[in-house]
Amino acid sequence: MEERRTVFDYLARVFGMFGGMVALMSVFCLLFGESAKGISTMFALGKNGIAMGTLGQYFLVSVLTELMRIVFFTDILVKDKPVVFRTAGMVGSEIFIIVCFICLFGWFPVNMWQPWVMFFLCFLLCFAVSTAVTAWRERAENRRMETALRKLKQEGKAESGGISENEAGGSAEERY
Repeated sequence: MEERRTVFDYLARVFGMFGGMVALMSVFCLLFGESAKGISTMFALGKNGIAMGTLGQYFLVSVLTELMRIVFFTDILVKDKPVVFRTAGMVGSEIFIIVCFICLFGWFPVNMWQPWVMFFLCFLLCFAVSTAVTAWRERAENRRMETALRKLKQEGKAESGGISENEAGGSAEERY
């Protein structure tokens, strides 16, 4: 069960995602900006940075991505579906949104195969890293929960003197 979230939690996720996108694209600008300057609107400034219009587009992608996460990974719209279905829906929606942005804003020429290959490789790399971080975080949380449960059980045994209900002759209701 997901805990109650506030609008600030969602905004934090949007800005975190936006920051990650800008950082990654800044590295790409430094590496490929000059060679892609005339080809892509994302690299219009070459190695000098990212244009304000492009930053706005990245922010909109971040907002739409968070909305898709809400749709697919909360019980607001998609209920009782396996994680695989939710993940596939999220990935498919995300690819659709980004392809629309590529076509609408000229992020790169749609008739060149090299940028598409780079886009899908970058997308797969980001998806793999995101999946690995999520799995690591979930395992760490599970370990913390198991440790807390073990500690709680030990405290419960210590409080009852380490005697189980069977050893004491049944439950408290049966003894009285």
